[in-house]
This record gives sequence, C-alpha cells and structure tokens, in this order.
Amino acid sequence: MSLLDRIEKVRNRGDIDLSEAEERHSERDRNLELYTREAKFYVLIVDADYDERVELERLIDQTGSFVISVSSGIECLEQISSDKFDLIFISRNMPRMDGIQTLRNMKNSPASKCRDAKCYVLLDEKVDEPDIFFENAGFDGIVRKPIDKTIIYSIILDTCPAKMIPEDEELLDYIRDNSANAMLLKSCNVRYIEGLQNFKGNLDEYKAFVGEFCDSYDTVSSDVLDDLYSGNVSSYMEKVRNLRESSRKIGAIYLSDCFDDHVNMAKDDSLDVAESNWQSLVSEWENVIAGLAKWVGKNDIQLGATEVLTAKTNGIKLAEKDIIDRVEDLLKLLEENKKDEAKKMLGKLADYDLDGEARLKVDRALKAFDKDKVNTVVDILKSFIL
Repeated sequence: MSLLDRIEKVRNRGDIDLSEAEERHSERDRNLELYTREAKFYVLIVDADYDERVELERLIDQTGSFVISVSSGIECLEQISSDKFDLIFISRNMPRMDGIQTLRNMKNSPASKCRDAKCYVLLDEKVDEPDIFFENAGFDGIVRKPIDKTIIYSIILDTCPAKMIPEDEELLDYIRDNSANAMLLKSCNVRYIEGLQNFKGNLDEYKAFVGEFCDSYDTVSSDVLDDLYSGNVSSYMEKVRNLRESSRKIGAIYLSDCFDDHVNMAKDDSLDVAESNWQSLVSEWENVIAGLAKWVGKNDIQLGATEVLTAKTNGIKLAEKDIIDRVEDLLKLLEENKKDEAKKMLGKLADYDLDGEARLKVDRALKAFDKDKVNTVVDILKSFIL
C-alpha cells in the first residue's frame, strides 16, 4: 500500500474513538497549520502503544503534515524501504526490536530512504538512562510522554521547509515559548501544559504559585520530617496531603503520586514504612524543586532536607540501652526546663557512632532545638523509648 493510500485510510478510520483526544486538544486554542501548497512534509510514528500512537498521529495530522504510524520496528524498516520521511518518532520500548535497535537498523539499511530523516525517541515519563545515552545512540532529540503538543509543534517548525511555516509571528512565538517551558519542566518531571491549564492559562499566576512552592521547601520539608521522626501521624498526614494537592496543581504528577503513597503509608497510624521510604520521596521532591527554581529564576533555594548534621563521630558505638538511658536523662532536663543543658547533652550524644535511624532522629532533634521547637524535640526523643 502506498504512503498516500495509507494516509487516506488513517484519516478515514471509523473504528477509532478520538473524542477524548479531541476534547483535550480543544482546550488548547492555538494550533499550528502548515502551508502545504508548495511543499509536503512527511512524518512517521513508530510505537507499540496503540492509544498513544493514534493520539500523536491525530495531533500531527492537524498541522497539515502527512503522517502515518506503525506498531513495531520491523514495520518501520518495511515502511522506510518504500517511502521517504522527513521526521520520525520512535518509541524506546517495543517488543522484539526496541527503539535503539530500530534506529540503528534504519541508519544501516541499504534499502532505507530515510537515512537523513530527523529522528526523535519517545520516552516514558520515568526512564533509567540519561539523555546523553539517546544522543549517543543517534537520536536528534527526546520527547517524553505524555506527549506535549507544543513540543511536537516546535520540532515540526524546526524540521519542515521554511516556505511551509505560517507568517504568524505571534503564533510562532507562542509555540516556541511554551515548548521551551515544557521541555525544561519535563526534565524535572513536571507537566507544563497540565499545570498551566490548572491556572486557566495565566502564566504569571502559575509562576507565582511555583515560586511559593519553591520558597516553602526548606521550612515545609523540615516540618514534615519533624512530624515523621516524632511520630506525629495526624500532622504528618495533613502536611503531606497539602503537598500532594500542590504538586498536582503545578503539574508535578509523579511527585503528587509519591506524596499520595506516603498518605496511604501513614493511614495505619504507623510511620515506619513512610520513614523507610522517605529518602526516595525527598529525592523526587528535590528534583522537582531544583527544576522549578531554575525555571522561575530562584537561585537561593536550600535543598538537602535529609542532610545529617554530624558528619564525623568519635567512632564509639553505643548500645541501645545506653542510648535510651541518655534520652531519658535528656527528657528529665527538658521537664525541668533546662533547655541549654539538654541541647548540650544531645550534642554529645550526636558525637557517637549511631545507626541510621538513631542518627536521623538525633539530627532532627538538634535541628528542632535550633528552631526553638522544644515540643518537637520531646516528641522525637520519646520515639526512642516508645
């Protein structure tokens, strides 16, 4: 079947329900429409995921490009042997022949008509490989799922013949600006378009909320950690629920899901599981904060919510009973309102070689002392003997 016949078949499919895709795209009111009177622009999509393939196909079709899709690397090699494409999107994960192998075979095949085509890899939102891995593999760029329309538009604008590009400078600036924002935020797992939609397209309000989210990180993360290590379940859950909603509002969907997991972990009135998963949560949290801070131009955001105060110790390990004895002495001092003596004694306890959990609790108690949060210090110390 020729390329044009297949395009016609794709456009006239009656078995595809595109209502949801059309509804989503209708929310975005500025669409790219290429001029096709004097030139043609051909795009191929290679993706085993049927729904994602069809949605991307329809999105590209709306620009006036000629687009078809195939479901495997093998079909891709067959297609490029008969038709020439200007731009190819290849999914990283496919059965039998993955995206890397597909690109390699496409570039090395003597029958290929697409050795000069621009090729972009389609990645899931979370992947283990760094970006440079795909650059070294020969891809011209990366597109992360869920697919962002303005990123696709920008790629098409950079690839298609200049005479096809509309003379609407306002539209072109809109596409390129939004694409730049979306690309930057995808690197820290934030979905820009979803976030912007939550603020009804008001970029200033979106950025203002993001700025507050970044500014509050140091204080909020410290307070959440205090609740975690002092066993304050209700306060911990309330703070984490608020963080879950704020994360979703700014488009940090994966981070929001991480906070949701911690809400569920704490529902059984036990923070042990949440405590053991804290490092993975804060790692994603700080990744999001770092990217957002860069986006809104904040260079003074303090990260390192789980940083241990005492990097060096005296090398002496304490038995659990000895730790508890010292903690009980500390609590007695605090009951007598001898805060300075208690803080000095806690500092001496921090000099010992403590295991991971004890170290974190002592660290949190010292930080709480620095903020004059004595009640939090008491809660953390009590958690040693409960």
